[in-house]
Amino acid sequence: MIFIDQQEPFERAMARVAAQPVVAVDTEADSLHSYFDKVCLIQLSTADDDLIVDPLKKLDLAPFGAVLADRSILKVLHGADYDLRILNRDFGYTISNLIDTSVAAQLLGYEGIGLAALLERHFGIKLDKSHQRADWAMRPLPRNMLEYAATDTRHLIALAEKMRAELEALGRWDWAMEEFARLEAIRFEKEEPEEPFRRLKGLAVLDRRALAVVQRLYDFRDALARKADRPPFKIFNNDIILETARVKPQNAQDLETVKVLPSSQRARYGRDFLRLVREAMALDDEALPQKAEARPWIRDKALEARVNRLKTARDKVAKELKIDPAVLAARHILTGVAEAGNLDVPAMREWQKRVVGDALLRALS
Repeated sequence: MIFIDQQEPFERAMARVAAQPVVAVDTEADSLHSYFDKVCLIQLSTADDDLIVDPLKKLDLAPFGAVLADRSILKVLHGADYDLRILNRDFGYTISNLIDTSVAAQLLGYEGIGLAALLERHFGIKLDKSHQRADWAMRPLPRNMLEYAATDTRHLIALAEKMRAELEALGRWDWAMEEFARLEAIRFEKEEPEEPFRRLKGLAVLDRRALAVVQRLYDFRDALARKADRPPFKIFNNDIILETARVKPQNAQDLETVKVLPSSQRARYGRDFLRLVREAMALDDEALPQKAEARPWIRDKALEARVNRLKTARDKVAKELKIDPAVLAARHILTGVAEAGNLDVPAMREWQKRVVGDALLRALS
């Protein structure tokens, strides 16, 4: 394993990588430890080298971007979606010609699709998971953390070869190629929802007044997290927001009934919580957040019936193929087919149309 944090060794290493037909790629970020997360490590493995690059040293990473874009070099990643988004966000890089072993595992119908499960299945290798939640922005990084990071790419090339052979044997390699081609189009898009509090799960059971409490607590937490550059969940968790909104405490005694709120956080944020609840309680009814609209298949019983028929047909095909039904056609695809009455649904892959399309159309008729 070679750790690289200087420009000249980096350029020499990337010249070696660029001469290889295939390279494994991964990244480590610090999203569990900061509000403004960033790429903290870039791991690369070839047949001869395991390289760990430190992008926090402000290296000119252009040679790495060129490797990602070079269609003559095959890139192997696992769970590529997040890596590709943050590489595009932080450096503007895009990728061509890749294999994602996580996607391959889904198309093969594996139950365990994590890297640890795949390496144990194919090579009998048991990964050390002790650094999964590590802070990759800290410097210097100890040797054992660097070795841990290197294992994320060390076996990917051999793994991809085995999984490609399995996909070809099942006649599913063209499915995989279509999925990989879609990954090439991934770009980072900053989400700025008008009401970001609606990202929380569990809002459906709350009344509109409680939603106003949620909104204020969510925004309060977000402001604290930004200022401290810490993940919001490390300020206080979602359960605290939801339970406070349900209880709507009016005073310190009421606040003590919010059982999920630790005493330390009650002492630190209690006055702010009560102030925010009072603000929400004082709002006129017309100023309260609206309840989320029911999903279309709940509003429309006829549509729900069509979706259920499609689901039955899809599940039958999935069982025959020994593949997760959601991989064969996710719920939003079934809803689109039910609404359109045909397979002209943008989210539906061509391989899905070939494999399950006829069964879906028969179910509609």
